[in-house]
Amino acid sequence: MLQNITNDLLYVLSILESIGKLQKYSNDYDDPEIFFDANDQMPFNASLSLLVNIGEASGKISKELKDKNLDIPWKILKDFRNRVAHDYVNLDIFIVFDVIKNRLPGIKENFEKIVSIELSNKNFSKEEYEACIGNRYYKHVDFEKIHNETTIKVGAN
Repeated sequence: MLQNITNDLLYVLSILESIGKLQKYSNDYDDPEIFFDANDQMPFNASLSLLVNIGEASGKISKELKDKNLDIPWKILKDFRNRVAHDYVNLDIFIVFDVIKNRLPGIKENFEKIVSIELSNKNFSKEEYEACIGNRYYKHVDFEKIHNETTIKVGAN
């Protein structure tokens, strides 16, 4: 698929879904070592996979959308994906936990704003977006928050 801003919606929603799952999987933990050891490392290993998904999807987003959103650390997302995918045995669990708990919430807000803005600007397909709302895959995306932000932006114009 050609990189074009009109094709970016599903990549952005995939990132939001991955972040939502990461928040769910880490929600009950305040200590990185307990998170690492929990349930025979299942939440930790699932989280690594989701971090890879975020980096992979961010690498597929168009240059146009990236250039419009310089507040998102695009290179860091991709580089962190490469580190997780290729050197997971040597990952620092404290850094992984910090990324999940402290870095991703702000990034999530930025991606929610992107969806809202690009829907309002008609760069993202409203029909494609609405089809995703009922899709079981996207159950950790806060569509209500995005909808409310889009309504406010559209109403302000």
